[in-house]
Amino acid sequence: MKFIQAIAMLCLVFNSHAFAQDNEIDSLITLLKSDVNDSIFVKLNIRLATINLYSNTDTSQYFANRALDIAQKIKSDINILKAYKIIGSCHVIRGSNEKALWFIGKSLEVGKNILEYEPENRKVKIIVSGIYGTLGFIYFNKGSYDLALKNHLESLKLSEEIGFDKGISICLSNIGNVYLDIQEYDKALEYQYKALSIANKMGEPQEITQSLNNLGAIYLAIPVYDSAYHYISKCVDINLKENNETELIMNYENLARIFDITGNSDSALYYNGLALKISEKLKNMEGMVHCYYVMADLYFNSGNYVKAEKYSKKCLELSTLSNMQYIKLSANNQLSKIYKAKGDFEKAYNYLMSGSILKDSVFSAEKDNSIAEMEIKYRTEKKEKEILLLREQSKLQKEQARNNKLIFLSITVILFLILVLGIISYRSAKHKQLAEKRGLQQKAEKKVLNAIIETEYKERKRFAEDLHDGLGVILSTLRLYINELTDKERSDEEKQQLLEESNKMLDDAIKNARNISNNIMPGSLKNNGLEISLRSYCDKINASGKIKIELTTHNLKKHYSDTLEITLFRVLTEMINNSLKHSGASKIHISFIEENKQIFVTYSDNGKGFDYAAVSESNEKGMGLNNIISRIDSIGGKCTMESSPGKGFFAKIVLDTEN
Repeated sequence: MKFIQAIAMLCLVFNSHAFAQDNEIDSLITLLKSDVNDSIFVKLNIRLATINLYSNTDTSQYFANRALDIAQKIKSDINILKAYKIIGSCHVIRGSNEKALWFIGKSLEVGKNILEYEPENRKVKIIVSGIYGTLGFIYFNKGSYDLALKNHLESLKLSEEIGFDKGISICLSNIGNVYLDIQEYDKALEYQYKALSIANKMGEPQEITQSLNNLGAIYLAIPVYDSAYHYISKCVDINLKENNETELIMNYENLARIFDITGNSDSALYYNGLALKISEKLKNMEGMVHCYYVMADLYFNSGNYVKAEKYSKKCLELSTLSNMQYIKLSANNQLSKIYKAKGDFEKAYNYLMSGSILKDSVFSAEKDNSIAEMEIKYRTEKKEKEILLLREQSKLQKEQARNNKLIFLSITVILFLILVLGIISYRSAKHKQLAEKRGLQQKAEKKVLNAIIETEYKERKRFAEDLHDGLGVILSTLRLYINELTDKERSDEEKQQLLEESNKMLDDAIKNARNISNNIMPGSLKNNGLEISLRSYCDKINASGKIKIELTTHNLKKHYSDTLEITLFRVLTEMINNSLKHSGASKIHISFIEENKQIFVTYSDNGKGFDYAAVSESNEKGMGLNNIISRIDSIGGKCTMESSPGKGFFAKIVLDTEN
């Protein structure tokens, strides 16, 4: 699964359409056959190599090699850079990570050399950023997560340097995927939400769906299946609207995985079938191979060995045809497992041996020798290039030495003036920045304080109303009864009756006082903790039969700080009351997870939804939602909400347990 995800992510780095129409390929080949100069010839081959990269890697490498030969002859560094990168990517797709490292390393060397002479070349910086990203994928596939992170961070640094938002979004998403693989889910979520924020700002559907799909994968791993389904379903909606069938393959595969894990094999087969149908339509070799493999696994788990055998053989056939060694190895092992279950031990043994031989060939000593030869060739070429560079630098140094003596004094004076002006400007800018920062901080603090004051005002108003309308009325009436007891004209029987009524009112007053106290600070929270108190509250509402509230928890402690418990309890009960009053929902789901001293809360209902952007901007109707967000902010947490007409309501809360 990791291998297939890496291939899919590579497609984003190259930012190309993997499956061009046949007429475009025919047109490019026709142009190649005509009398074109070397520069056009190289560009046409680069384009053909890019088009075929994900559908036919052998054809792609053929065109890239042709482009590389001519580009080296005419000394076109930018096209040498692109050709090396495409050849390296072909080896990534085949699973030949060591060869991929050599060619991608060559492309990085050329890119760095170009940037030495053209440090402001934005186009080359974008390509080099992509090269670092590709190196990150290779190390990710090899399980070298420290090197994967190092290269993705280099890629991010370059993208941020030139303000390349698309690259920044992709880099953040890729870093999130590394943290997902090493099971650091809090960091994975942090980087994916950052990537999604930038993608939303750009409004680019491809980057938005990449981040949404990766968020779904994280929640699938945690596991929180409703959140996983929520984000991947949003991916499907966008990709269906954009007719982005290539990404729909991955979306449907993830939905199939969710249903497979949750025991819904029919739905898993349905969605994997949709992914397979699109893969076959687009002739997406990687998609077909993976879908065949998953289909075989699903049928094997359900006991349908005939269909499992059929799809596993298709997987083996295509992986052999496309030279995808790792998938071919997995298909052999899968067939061995199927025949073992069918009782055909001879075939099971034969496929097991085929897989074993294939594994040995992939990691054979011949590959090591090939790598050694490439390293020698690489070092020789590098040495020759260094000698040429030294000669050119020597000539330049002699020419520049004559001019340096004349302009040295002028430069010294100019630098001194620039330094003085720079110091003055820096101090001025620093003071201005600090003033702006203080102003923003004061505004933020004022906003949170206003929300807290508003919330406290409402609580005090409700407390006063309870005292006045409830306890106050009872005590006033009780005083009248007691005064009547002192009336000498009343008979003993009347006084006895007044005394009994007074006792009843006194009991009501005590009960009312307890209710008011419980509203201020529920006793259940102090005695039983947040989880049990919330379950008790949900059970009372479920008993009415009007709505179903599901509460799932993982790894929660019995007690947290009083502030955290009462804030979360009030916020969630207010959300539940909002759903009951306004949404018309029949189901609410609340999820609580504690990981690495952080609490992750998700809340969703299947109600009619609303225009969240419009409501949150309204001064009147948006006050309740803004108060909820401000309450969470006041204890150092973060609350995000989503809703649209017909799509229900979704909220996510993240906060530290030490608050």
